[in-house]
Amino acid sequence: MFPAKLVPIVLGWIVGTAFIGPCVAPRMTFKAGDCTYNRSVFSNFTIQIIKTKVMMDMILITTLRQGLKAHLSFEFRLSKGKPYQSVYQHDMNYCALIKGAQESIYRRWFTSMLKVGNFATSCPIQGGYYYLHGWTLDANYVPSFLYLGDYRIGGSFFYGRFKKQNPLLECNVEAVLN
Repeated sequence: MFPAKLVPIVLGWIVGTAFIGPCVAPRMTFKAGDCTYNRSVFSNFTIQIIKTKVMMDMILITTLRQGLKAHLSFEFRLSKGKPYQSVYQHDMNYCALIKGAQESIYRRWFTSMLKVGNFATSCPIQGGYYYLHGWTLDANYVPSFLYLGDYRIGGSFFYGRFKKQNPLLECNVEAVLN
């Protein structure tokens, strides 16, 4: 049996797990989104958040070639009145990401998007209609370094070096990690 000193600890753990339940990973709840796009690349690009799920429709009117890159940024604030602070930024080769050359958190996000969307899975990306209908970020895919609070998540697509002016596409999504 257990030594007498361990009985209260073990009983406390059993009672605690029975009443509290398992630990739940933080959940990303999407609130709002907006995008701007280059009209010589897209004839339409809309994003909406409906019941915390991302709904996106786009019409690509040109081919996106090898060398397409993406810039991803996470900005954080503790409360509504405070300004956002940059937490994390990363540039990536988008064509390598969708090809699946390396497993990463971004690749897992992309794979989860394919369940509710019809994105191209190789480059070059041909013109046409692409969508994402009803996507939400699975709690298992939320990076552990993110704090609970309000986020602005930005994404840009570009060629060459990242610069804020004149990307092919730029989107921002407001979200809460709780």
